[in-house]
Amino acid sequence: MPFAEWPSYQKLFSNLARKGYAVLAYDPFGQGERIEYPGTRAGQSAIGGGGTSEHEYAGRRLILLGANFSLFRVWDGIRGIDFLLTRADVDPERIGCCGQSGGGTLTQFLAALDSRIRVAVVSEGTTENLAHAEVEPPGSADDAEQNIVPALSHGIDRSDLLYAFAPKPLLVTVTLHDAGHTYSPEYVASSLDFIQEYKRVCGLLSADDRVSLQVTTEQHGYVYEMRRATYAWFNRWFDMKDADDEETSQAVEPDETLFVTPTGFVTTSFGGETALSLTRQMAGTVRTPASLGMDDVRKRIRAVLGIEASRGEGLASRVLAMIRKPGYRAEQFEFTSDREIRTPGWLLTPDQAGPSTPTVLYVGEAAAWSSVAEDAFAERLCAKGGCRVAVIDVRGRGDCAIGHPPRGRFYFPGRISDEAYLTWFTLMLGKPLLGGQIYDTLRALDYLRSRPDVGAPVSLVGDGPHGVIALYAAALDARVGGVASRQTVTDYRSLAVAERYTQPFGIYAYGILREFDLPDVARAAGPHPVLLLNPVTPRGEPAGAAAVDLYKGVPNATVRTLDAGDDPVQVLANWASGR
Repeated sequence: MPFAEWPSYQKLFSNLARKGYAVLAYDPFGQGERIEYPGTRAGQSAIGGGGTSEHEYAGRRLILLGANFSLFRVWDGIRGIDFLLTRADVDPERIGCCGQSGGGTLTQFLAALDSRIRVAVVSEGTTENLAHAEVEPPGSADDAEQNIVPALSHGIDRSDLLYAFAPKPLLVTVTLHDAGHTYSPEYVASSLDFIQEYKRVCGLLSADDRVSLQVTTEQHGYVYEMRRATYAWFNRWFDMKDADDEETSQAVEPDETLFVTPTGFVTTSFGGETALSLTRQMAGTVRTPASLGMDDVRKRIRAVLGIEASRGEGLASRVLAMIRKPGYRAEQFEFTSDREIRTPGWLLTPDQAGPSTPTVLYVGEAAAWSSVAEDAFAERLCAKGGCRVAVIDVRGRGDCAIGHPPRGRFYFPGRISDEAYLTWFTLMLGKPLLGGQIYDTLRALDYLRSRPDVGAPVSLVGDGPHGVIALYAAALDARVGGVASRQTVTDYRSLAVAERYTQPFGIYAYGILREFDLPDVARAAGPHPVLLLNPVTPRGEPAGAAAVDLYKGVPNATVRTLDAGDDPVQVLANWASGR
């Protein structure tokens, strides 16, 4: 449901009221007066990023608990209907629901889940399925309010929900302008396919007149013709014989006139529950199993992250190029990771390398090609630390980032560069991106062991937020020498309940905290050593004593905070060498 201050919404609500309808319009979580992180003025969020930024911020945390942000959104709507039915002037047999954009998507959810709704209008909601013949990842993955995880793994897509509403009257509106702008390039075609199928279903129930489509070419919004179509649809099915589909001219009220709260924010005026407080309550009921055996943790990792136990066919690899740098040589290589996925990387070998030279697979934030840049961390680990260092691009990152599709030049650029959209896409499929990246890392270990110049066991170094990939790989591969992480988050539970966080969505997976947490993963890497170097909080700040306390029950883990004069390159080189 949209918040009521927007002019087009004011016109819709007031004209419906003039035609004899009782209209309940409310602000959803994170919008209007229900912004949870108040900015410097009413209507502004300190999180930034526009209207749905707080939806995304809250929704990511819920994923760790095995829940979706749409849960909160739908419950708001259900309770809204409950409120309406407490009023003597509301007929319980004549409840309608309409919404625009995210409110349209919410109308889909409510229509499917609340049988009290008799007539529905989905105006420019996400009526596009994620799965269709022309999908280009990340496809129609959107912000947290639009995505249902892991629906596709259960055979359910977005438009499937509306079959639960049939054969009740349903009007769907779309704008041709949304294809390749607000939504994916396939939005209109996919929505039309859904309407045709819904009509077929209604026809089987002798109700094919109960579904209709209204199309416009205007930009995204509850525009004039869509509002008129809404009036006409409700009038028809609620038998409002004396009401028409015209609009009465009116002045648009300023935001302040419509405010319910003195400050413009519910949180600072009234208090009450927020998405964060409800998430914290939910987290209190989600118990991560205690005292898990190492084999049990490994099974849970594979199940949650969708990692197959078998590594598949033998590696096909090749060296593409070799360059010489002061003190070392760098080889560019490539191997097949999973089916047709080709994983590129660089192997940096010191000039004085021998059989005892430690080999490190480095998992960082930057693309693999940057490892040969002067003063890059991986380069210093080789040239200064004396380690043989391999760096790869896991799927979705660096040279393995998804390419720009031939269509959607206005839609995809921001979604291609933001790993969050691909993460949502894979979570809905039930195959988390994180799991694929861990698999690529395991295959990289296989590749390094296949080389005759790599002798001693390979160790893993994870650097930054995605350093958790190295920790997972160490837990799943018993042949590693050990794993070290630097400036990586300590655990998922603190992330799920944090008021503020900066950790990227790419390290999340659905329901992780119902199965394990990162200290369990570190324990499963045993008996090999785990070094946590300068671990961080959800906001990326030094975790300090809290990390020591969190890992005190993990015998193979050491937490170390470097002093100002310590060189992390030398510390990691000494660790990899066993010194």
